[in-house]
Amino acid sequence: MKQHDQFDRFASAWLASYLDSGGTIYCREGCAGCCNLAVHGTWPEAAAAAEVLSEQQSTSLTGYIDRLKISLPYLTDLKNYLKHHRQEIGPCPFLNERGSCSIYTVRPLSCRALLSTRPAAWCTVDFAELDPWDKQAYESSLDLEVVAWPSHYVAATQDLGRDLEETLLASMQQQKGWSLSGNFPLMVWLELSCQLNGRDIKCTQELRDILAARQIDSNLLLTISARDQEPGGPSMSRNQ
Repeated sequence: MKQHDQFDRFASAWLASYLDSGGTIYCREGCAGCCNLAVHGTWPEAAAAAEVLSEQQSTSLTGYIDRLKISLPYLTDLKNYLKHHRQEIGPCPFLNERGSCSIYTVRPLSCRALLSTRPAAWCTVDFAELDPWDKQAYESSLDLEVVAWPSHYVAATQDLGRDLEETLLASMQQQKGWSLSGNFPLMVWLELSCQLNGRDIKCTQELRDILAARQIDSNLLLTISARDQEPGGPSMSRNQ
């Protein structure tokens, strides 16, 4: 929660300055374009979210996990996973009927950091299928001093969010001897189903055995790191 508070203070100050300079951020309640992405998070964030879920949210989460498990045999690499997530697995299970985040106060850093400098329609575009001329026009329109090129998302918030993620994972390694990051809804479900937070897990192999027993031991979905090992896994830009 301290990491989230630190991020929110920075983001508020950055946004105020950017808007005063004439910039525009297009994120609005209910736009939900980025909620179709494979949301990345850290284990501490997922454990915090698991504590506040309602019965309805838990039911929605179970449906998402069922779709994820069905898709798992077809996920061959990161690019394939991200595309399959958009097209087959579906949006974040924590969206409510209005298309708004139902766990907004405990959403992960990756969600907090994703601020769009282009209208919401661009958040659902598959750039691999975009006409080359349209793609060139899009890229040339970006403010390179603000965005994390070639995306239209703000770089400053993503950079800080990534740094805070690394701090969380390093702290977790120090305290538990291991850290876990990856698919955020999956980790929330994992906490609800087997209460990892209360277990005294001694080694990463023990954790992998737990994941394997639940048919979710995939490096595309989750990254496990041990103490004295650099926290691994794709960065926050996985939300794409």
